[in-house]
Amino acid sequence: MAFLKKSAPAQAFRVPTLADASPEYAALIEKQAAIQAEQTTLAAERRELEKQIAADTAPEVRPAIAELLGDAPGTKALNRKRVAEIVARERDIAAALDVLRGRIGEARTKASRLVCEQIKPEYARRVAAMCKAMEGLDAAHRDYDRLRHDLEAEDVAWLSLIPMAPQFLGASHEPGRRIMTYIDEARKAGYYNA
Repeated sequence: MAFLKKSAPAQAFRVPTLADASPEYAALIEKQAAIQAEQTTLAAERRELEKQIAADTAPEVRPAIAELLGDAPGTKALNRKRVAEIVARERDIAAALDVLRGRIGEARTKASRLVCEQIKPEYARRVAAMCKAMEGLDAAHRDYDRLRHDLEAEDVAWLSLIPMAPQFLGASHEPGRRIMTYIDEARKAGYYNA
């Protein structure tokens, strides 16, 4: 009973990701994520230190003065120093992310070309399928218009049928109608040869 055996369902077509197509792009995106994670961590640390500085009511003594006095540097001064370090690092991170965005843009263009090369046969198949379906729609549209014109030629009051002319297709007798324009563009692009 082999004829009753079900065939396996067709696997859905999957567009490769830019990262799948280009290791360079994938590495840049990974680098961006790592830098952004550091940026987030530093921002949280800076906010916490700023809260601690604002809440600290102890008199502030610069670390150099505390050293001269033989005192340990105060937490307020140490927190300010750390905030300054974080702010400098955040500036560097922002500059690095700007550079990285440019590199990602260039890598995206290259990776997109690779993806397009890979999926072109499937893309062409789907455009051709639409063209084939549109040819059928175009023929049905012409048949509908012929019937409508025949009704009008016989002076039949046919509004009770509820006119269903597909206005969005344009006139079925025009050579430059929308369907034919689409099919011609698909032919020129090399996607349809019927």
